[in-house]
Amino acid sequence: MAENSNVSVIKCPGCGADMVFDPATGMLSCPYCGGTKGIEKRITVKRDFLLERNDGEVEEGASEYECPNCGAGIVLENFASTEECPYCGATNIVRKERLQGLKPDSILPFAVTRENAFAFGKKWLKRKIFAPTKLKKNFKVEQFKGIYEPAFIFASDTFSSYEGKLGEDYYVTVRRGKETVTERRTRWFFVSGGYNKSYADIVMEAASGLEQSQMNKLLPYDLASAEQYKREYLAGFAAERYNESLDDSFEGAKSVMDDDIRASILSQYRYDHVAYLNVDTSYANIKFNYILLPVWVCGYKFRDKLWSFLVNGRTGKATGKAPVSVPKAIFTALLTAGIIGVLVWLFFFSGYVF
Repeated sequence: MAENSNVSVIKCPGCGADMVFDPATGMLSCPYCGGTKGIEKRITVKRDFLLERNDGEVEEGASEYECPNCGAGIVLENFASTEECPYCGATNIVRKERLQGLKPDSILPFAVTRENAFAFGKKWLKRKIFAPTKLKKNFKVEQFKGIYEPAFIFASDTFSSYEGKLGEDYYVTVRRGKETVTERRTRWFFVSGGYNKSYADIVMEAASGLEQSQMNKLLPYDLASAEQYKREYLAGFAAERYNESLDDSFEGAKSVMDDDIRASILSQYRYDHVAYLNVDTSYANIKFNYILLPVWVCGYKFRDKLWSFLVNGRTGKATGKAPVSVPKAIFTALLTAGIIGVLVWLFFFSGYVF
């Protein structure tokens, strides 16, 4: 079933209505006459980090809006002013002037429909035992908004030199007066050397709508299936605009690589303690790809507070936060305390043997 929205970019050749992208078929679909239209698929490539950083502007027909409630910057095709912010549900979004910036290189089209995202969301919410019952009953499929999240994908070769001091525990038996005891001691040793490793497909979230920690919980995406960016994929969906600079995003990618390099170096040795480990890394053949990743966002207001959770638009993986029902939490705490109290009484006073 196609995703309905007021966002439109392509007219139906049969009846002239606005077509939307249908994740179930991977084609454009007309919600009125049922007509379909394929999208030409093209291969996407990574750009050189130092040389290919040309700015551009999103195609005609696209407008940028800013949500004064949560701060999200959203790029939409023929966006109706009465639409809601996909993140928080606010309706007072403000149109902005067009800004220069990098054009997307590639896009990973939605493969999970709104109905399936709703099912994944209900399953996720069901596991939240402290979530209010009223929230679970009022959960609706219409609350799900499809949005493409901007991200930079980095690849790099790394060359590291390191030196450090590690310790490995060992045990000895010694006599202390009339007693024999076992003592733990540490044998310290120095390490040094070189370590080279190549990285690909490091995903760094690049907008204000999501935090990197949230993106990490949605990963992995099947990045090998990404298509070269075409605006047809945005029909029926929104796309948030990136506001993280390419350089700042690469600093984040470097942090990911540095942590992995450190862990990889240490994995070569047997140790129990790290006194210090100094690693000096250089990066070469750095490539990047500006990609739009599909996310279903369910933003809702509960007891005057904004909540949201997310569904990976390719796999259905769900993450987020849900409000806690105070009565449920109190009842559970009292019940647990009561059970523990009964067990303590049985053990200490009744003579009951477990």
